Amino acid sequence: MTLFSSSQMEKRRSQDKRLSGDFTRDRENGNSTPRTRLDRDNIKSLDGLRGIACLLVFNYHFLWPWTSSIMLGYGAMLPQAPEPYRQWTSLPILCLWQRGRPMVAIFFAISGYVVSRHILRLIHQGRLEAAYQRLASAVFRRAFRLFIPPTISMFIVALLAQAGVFKSNEAIYQGPDSAYINGTVTNVTIGARCYNQTELVVGVTGLVDYMGWQDPWPIGNASIGLCVNSTSQLAGATSVYANAQLFEKKYARVLNDTTRLTRLQNHDYIPPYKGPAPLDIVNGTNITYGVPARWVEYGGMWEEHPLIHDNITYALANFTRVYAEWANTFTFNPYHPRYDPHTFTIPVEFRGSMIVYVFLLGTAAIKAKWRLMLAGFLSAYSLIFGRWDVATFMGGTLLSDMDIGHSSPSSGDTPLQRPVTDGMTSNRTGSRRSRCTGILLRWIAFVIALYLLSYPDAAAEWTPGFTFLAYLLPRYYHPIAGWSFYEAIGAVMLLPCILRSSVLCRALESRIPQYLGRISFSFYLVHGPVLHSLGFWIMPRLFERLDRLNAYVLGYFVCLSVSLYLSNWWRKHIDRWSTTVGKRVEQLLTV
Repeated sequence: MTLFSSSQMEKRRSQDKRLSGDFTRDRENGNSTPRTRLDRDNIKSLDGLRGIACLLVFNYHFLWPWTSSIMLGYGAMLPQAPEPYRQWTSLPILCLWQRGRPMVAIFFAISGYVVSRHILRLIHQGRLEAAYQRLASAVFRRAFRLFIPPTISMFIVALLAQAGVFKSNEAIYQGPDSAYINGTVTNVTIGARCYNQTELVVGVTGLVDYMGWQDPWPIGNASIGLCVNSTSQLAGATSVYANAQLFEKKYARVLNDTTRLTRLQNHDYIPPYKGPAPLDIVNGTNITYGVPARWVEYGGMWEEHPLIHDNITYALANFTRVYAEWANTFTFNPYHPRYDPHTFTIPVEFRGSMIVYVFLLGTAAIKAKWRLMLAGFLSAYSLIFGRWDVATFMGGTLLSDMDIGHSSPSSGDTPLQRPVTDGMTSNRTGSRRSRCTGILLRWIAFVIALYLLSYPDAAAEWTPGFTFLAYLLPRYYHPIAGWSFYEAIGAVMLLPCILRSSVLCRALESRIPQYLGRISFSFYLVHGPVLHSLGFWIMPRLFERLDRLNAYVLGYFVCLSVSLYLSNWWRKHIDRWSTTVGKRVEQLLTV
């Protein structure tokens, strides 16, 4: 006995298709067959993935000023660091809950997949005229969609900064609150008496106890009086490369190896020290052949913060200059505006979309197999030569074209064999063993993708498990930007693993990921100003009154709640309206 009649079931399916945005296209194409996830233009699992990625970006920016763990990998032994960084939150894959840069790569891959999808479907159906019209409309409306909301948000931030909502840059990074952001730089010299705000400790054991080091590397055999001077300085994780060069040069002089001064390589330094340990006593008097011992415990990172000007006129003039620099899409150098540094991705998103549209314009009339080959070549070429953002956009377009090709038998080319998903256990050729093997390989690829996305933001050269990957990094990437190469690969690998897994799709199509996906653009624009205003006001006060963990937990939920509330308001009143501006302008100008 069925719960619904056939007419009721058909009505329910029609309603579902209207919600998915595919009903009109199905009616136009005369297609009455229910669509699978890969057949739709609006793929809910990718909306959920975008929402989860945006939440992880929030986590990353929330922790950015206060800790170096978000940028370092587990076990990293940095030059001049007293001990390895061994926080469980930095373990591969687990660290993704607090990593933001991998999520940016995922954003770009999703955009490449989505913005090209409907145009590619029209191309596969042989409807080139409709495809060109759709392409022209998409190009015209893209700038309105991407630039209107951040323009409004940054202008509001500029006004609020003048109104006193934001603390001054000096108060944050140079005032008393900077103690919670800065790292600790420790210098040690021999002395029976210590002067100039130094503390006397006895031997290496006394130094370790005084500094509270838990797992120090061998630092020497000194057992005499040591003068310790510890200062709070801005020392984010990215400063490791400057410290590494100073470290190498210092010990090059110690060992009289002048050649090392000219051959400082990016990946040649693995052990903690070369030559004597910093506190080895030689001839009873000197430390490390006369070189003072120095250690750096890395802290949080500096970030662009809104400036407060003397008058509103100069503030508006400065906003105009900053906005013009930020909105310049003709440069590949990312620009982080002080009014919201996180919006540096918007011009990159616009440029990547335009590259995809130009590619579709040039390849719409050629055979699908040649378009796939060209997309793959351009993605790989861009990745190797340093344009990882273009590689992710083109990689997403390649995946979208392949998926549409699998489900579009109406095109002139013979469609490829449809990919097997986790839910397809019947009416498919091949043995059960081959299906299980395909599913297993997909999950292995999923884990590999997550591992590549876990590539540390800094100091991968000194991080166990990533040193070899750092060695393989193409020469077009600076070591501090090595994350972009591997995370671009991981992002493109991740999409097909998710789209072909019914388990992951169902998880991403649940209520919370879908809600986050709906507000993702608003959330991305709102969370930065909230963290730079409310976050910098309350976090130092929480650190004063609570232990570090409880301060993080309470501050996180306060900032997240405010961000979500404002994001929901922004979506209703700004984001929805901005999506209609481009269409109305286009209709107004259409002949």
